[in-house]
Amino acid sequence: MGGLSKVTGIRYARRGTAPGKAVLIKTQTAIAERELEMYHNPGIASAPTVNDQVIEIPLGNRRIVVAAHNYRVEINPAAGETVVYSTNTAGDTEAARIHLKADGTIEINGSDKRLVTFDELDTAVHGMITALNTVLGTKLDGSGTPGSITLDISAAETTTVKTGG
Repeated sequence: MGGLSKVTGIRYARRGTAPGKAVLIKTQTAIAERELEMYHNPGIASAPTVNDQVIEIPLGNRRIVVAAHNYRVEINPAAGETVVYSTNTAGDTEAARIHLKADGTIEINGSDKRLVTFDELDTAVHGMITALNTVLGTKLDGSGTPGSITLDISAAETTTVKTGG
């Protein structure tokens, strides 16, 4: 039978005869204290903080942790959204966040700054250099009218990835 238990400790080590290291979760229930291996999807690794709640289930002759939840940090995704976040080691403050919004926007640590892409910025900078060279070329003999240079890098702004950091 599976159950809900409270995290009392975390370490990264080899458990028994396992072929490598894993996140080991020390848990406490009303009945027992255990140290269990936490299982993740490939490519994802995380470690809950002390006092998080975990779901442990039996697997053969042992038990494993398959999910964790932190009630101390409020994460409120809307329908269809996903939030990936980390906390401080105490588990009571959000530290970093990637918010995949239902409208296709990706926010990284907030939404008050914009990112640019290299190719578009590079094109704009080279356009500015060309414009500068053209204006400077008309001034070599001291004649001509004063030039005016503008630089539009708006094409470099991405609207789907925003960052606050």
